[in-house]
Amino acid sequence: MKIKSKVLGLILVSMMSVGVVGCSSQNNDASTQNQQQATDEAFVKDFEKAINKRWDEQVKLETKYAKDSKYTEEKYTEDTIKVLENEIATLEKNFEGIKDKDLKKIAKDYIEGAKKQIEAQKTNDYDLQYKYIEESDKLRKPALIAMVEEYSVEIKDAHQQTYKDFKEKATVINKENEAKSFADKLATEIALEKSTDEFGYNEYTSVVENTSELEFTSLSFKVQYKDADDVVIGDDIIYLENFAPGSKQKIKLTPFEEGVESVVISTDWFETK
Repeated sequence: MKIKSKVLGLILVSMMSVGVVGCSSQNNDASTQNQQQATDEAFVKDFEKAINKRWDEQVKLETKYAKDSKYTEEKYTEDTIKVLENEIATLEKNFEGIKDKDLKKIAKDYIEGAKKQIEAQKTNDYDLQYKYIEESDKLRKPALIAMVEEYSVEIKDAHQQTYKDFKEKATVINKENEAKSFADKLATEIALEKSTDEFGYNEYTSVVENTSELEFTSLSFKVQYKDADDVVIGDDIIYLENFAPGSKQKIKLTPFEEGVESVVISTDWFETK
């Protein structure tokens, strides 16, 4: 009986230990989750502070540049870069600790967009400036809209018009990004069937469908013909006109080069309604 009592006692102690460990594990999980949430919330607050401060500083610089004849363009550019660097520094403070994957992607896009703006400020090459600004807009503007609409970042009344302009441009950018993504995807999915025409030339045909919700006024693809050694021996282009959602169009390629072993298709240009 004594042995049985000891065994029973050990079982009870074990059950109590498991219960304590289980509670401890749950408490640790809850604590970790709260810490993660606190870090994400801290970044959102930092973002709200950073964007409003940045626009405050920009207004001051633009006013000074317009009114003070001694305030040179070089100094204005230098100060603008400092404003951008300060904004980035504020955002990077809690960036690594963000656990929400969507928030981290948005944060990364915005920070990268701000860095592209700095590159645009630093160069005197107009083509590079345009390139950096365009890249910055595609990253930064949609990210800002997402922070406001999805994470409740508040924009000061003084900057509401600026935000409205951002939103209008972001809508266009989002549509362009969506169109580019669909066009690139379609380019990789075009399945060409090889045959021979009445003159003995090889031809490649396929039927493509617009499975997106975007209406393309025109859409074109670059085509490269390669030989067995993967060397480009010719090129061509595919045009799709009035490519509406749900519509299908037949394409046909007739390379006159000998020795074509593969056909590579990539997005060239597009225009949406």
